[in-house]
Amino acid sequence: MPKAGRPNASERYNFLMPLIGFLMRNYGVKISAVAAHFEVTEEYVRESITTLNSTASQKSPSFEETYYYIDIEDDGKIYLSQADVIDDAPRLSARQASAIAAGLGILSALPEFSSEGEIAELLEILANGTTESAPAAIHFRPGTVDADAAEIRRAMLNNHRIECEYRNIRGEQSVRQIDPIRLDPHGDIWYLRGYCITNKQLRNFRLDHMRAAKELEVDICEEAKAIQEIDDEAYIASESDVEVTVEVDPEAQAMLGDFAATILKTDSKNNTVTALIKIGYLPYLGRVIAQYGGAARVLAPENARQVVRNYALTALGLEPEGLPEQD
Repeated sequence: MPKAGRPNASERYNFLMPLIGFLMRNYGVKISAVAAHFEVTEEYVRESITTLNSTASQKSPSFEETYYYIDIEDDGKIYLSQADVIDDAPRLSARQASAIAAGLGILSALPEFSSEGEIAELLEILANGTTESAPAAIHFRPGTVDADAAEIRRAMLNNHRIECEYRNIRGEQSVRQIDPIRLDPHGDIWYLRGYCITNKQLRNFRLDHMRAAKELEVDICEEAKAIQEIDDEAYIASESDVEVTVEVDPEAQAMLGDFAATILKTDSKNNTVTALIKIGYLPYLGRVIAQYGGAARVLAPENARQVVRNYALTALGLEPEGLPEQD
């Protein structure tokens, strides 16, 4: 079934790239099959092909020099032509090489990768002028987050418990003992999914809120061993959480996955989603909503709306208003 709503610029770009690859692999495919494969309308496929042909023509005025041209026959079949093969190996720019070197440097600094000879070989290749110019020297020394991650991985391999200093979203500091189960990346943030010995339940712990993690010579508990499946959501709700109704544009829909949202309504005309999320610490909501720059809005309850208003007022250097009493 074709997707509802008009795609934004990012979605259009993300469609054009796989479309070219699909047409290269499926010469003479019908436009109806393309539309069905990508779950879009035939009209949208035609518009996209027109865009691609226009882009190729602008790249070079002469048809013989274009990288590709896509033709739609009267019977609805699509043919991709002029897809020239690149004979020479592409060369990395200095910026690209520096980014790769930085990533390899990070890996080589981690204890579990420090003895990998392949990393040193790749760094040497980059340094020997296989790029437009020599990459900038970038040296990396692991900080506490990287050291904690390495310690946690060792504990996980040994099925051992860890202990660490942890700061929660309220800013409260405590020493926690956790039975680590899984390390998950979520955007730029890493989470430890683990069984909290204090709270006696599965919890998420942000690695950038953790320090001085150390492996204990204690096996993980039976409760931790019994956990077979873990939801992919970055947030695990609890009974004390506040329920908040939000409306989000496509740019902010990733937030719904972070908070295990319940979808209440989808508006295909305005391309918005209304959902119910749960948050454990209401003052944290202002920071969450603000990072989406107007693409996320709080509808209810009123005290949650006031939290967001106060966060915005404080950011503007104004005096925050008083919070209404919570029901």
